[in-house]
Amino acid sequence: MSRPKKTDQEIQRMREKILDTALHLLEEAGPEAITSRAIAEEMNIAHMSIFTYFNNQAHLLANLRDREMTQWFSNLEEFVQRAQNAPALQVVQEVLDYYISFARQKPNLYRLAWAMPEVAEETVQENRQRTFRNINNLAKILEIGMKRGEFASRDPVVASGVVLGLVNFPNILEMNGKMTDPVMRDKLLAESVNAALVYLLNPTPAKY
Repeated sequence: MSRPKKTDQEIQRMREKILDTALHLLEEAGPEAITSRAIAEEMNIAHMSIFTYFNNQAHLLANLRDREMTQWFSNLEEFVQRAQNAPALQVVQEVLDYYISFARQKPNLYRLAWAMPEVAEETVQENRQRTFRNINNLAKILEIGMKRGEFASRDPVVASGVVLGLVNFPNILEMNGKMTDPVMRDKLLAESVNAALVYLLNPTPAKY
C-alpha cells in the first residue's frame, strides 16, 4: 500500500526542519559541515530523503542563506527610512557598522552569504540579485544625502558599490583565509571605513 501524499504544509514543515538543522551545523562548524549525510544523522533520517525537499546541495544552501538573510534586508530597509529624517552621514556609518558587526557576530553566515563561490546557475542569479539589493539599499541613503548636499554628487549606485567594496574587503580576506591576524583586520576595517566616508564627502573623483 502506497504512503499517503504529503500536504503542502507537511512539506514546508519538513523543509524548515532541514534548514534549522543546516543552520545548527553552519553555526557550529561552518558551511563545509552542511552535507546531506550530516543533516540526516542529526535528524535520524535517510540522507537521500533530503533531496525530496531540495534539488541538490546548492539549492539547500541557497534556501538557508535566503531564509536567514530576510531579517538582514528588513534592517537595511529600516536604515533607508531613518535617513529620511536623520543625517545621512550618521545613517551610513550605522550601516557600515552593521556590516562589520554582522561579520563578527555571525561569521559563518557571513561566509555563506558573501564569501563562498556559487556552484549552480540558479544560485548565481540569486546571488547577483542579493548583491544588487544590498547596493541599491545603500544607494537610496546616499541619494538622500546627495540631494541634501551632505555628500558629493555622483552616481549613487556606483558610490554604494565602492563603499561596500571598501568595507567588506577586509572581512572577505579573513573569511577566505587570506588574513589571519585579527589586529591587522581591525586596522584595515577602520581605515576602510574612513576611506569610504572621505570618498563620499570628496567631490573630486580620481582620474584613470
